[in-house]
Amino acid sequence: MESRDRTLAQARGNVRQGYQVMIDYIKDQVGEGREYLNDLVRVVLSDRGCYYEFRDLPEEFSGAVGSGFSHEFIGTAQGLQLLEAIHELAMAPESPDTREVSLMVIYKWDGLFRPEDAFVYHWRQDDEAQEGPVTTGIYRPGILPIFYKLKADSERAIPLLGAKRGVLFFVANLSDQHLLVRIPHHGPGVADLNEATCARTIH
Repeated sequence: MESRDRTLAQARGNVRQGYQVMIDYIKDQVGEGREYLNDLVRVVLSDRGCYYEFRDLPEEFSGAVGSGFSHEFIGTAQGLQLLEAIHELAMAPESPDTREVSLMVIYKWDGLFRPEDAFVYHWRQDDEAQEGPVTTGIYRPGILPIFYKLKADSERAIPLLGAKRGVLFFVANLSDQHLLVRIPHHGPGVADLNEATCARTIH
């Protein structure tokens, strides 16, 4: 292995280690809590915080420490209506106050990511650069996913998140009662991991 390749490999390893340190910290703070599962995702909620992780890809992880999140159980029709509103937000022209809109929708999972079974959209800008928009997969109106997640920093997200910035995720169950979690990024009860090192893996 050439010196440049060794340097890149070491840098990647350091980043992964940093991600894992943050993930382990969130899990430790949240504790055991109440657990919800489907074929794709594991969710843990407690009075101390919440997180989800993909069961086959534990590096796909999002969480918050504190009590500044909410959860509820919603029906299939409501889950589809919410997803449609989120999709409209993602596909709308970027407004001046919008800094990020990321949407991940997984319709089917057998241990491998397949573009035909998912829809992913990402757009982000800061004072120095813009990322995207990047789109992968196919959006399927009227088809209930097993999981979807919105991460946003936009005034237009307030009706969906209850705040300008935050994360929302939906986990489908076999029944007509599906888990919806909102993690707004405001107030003393939420650790805004966007301000932390390695935050992109956390969200």
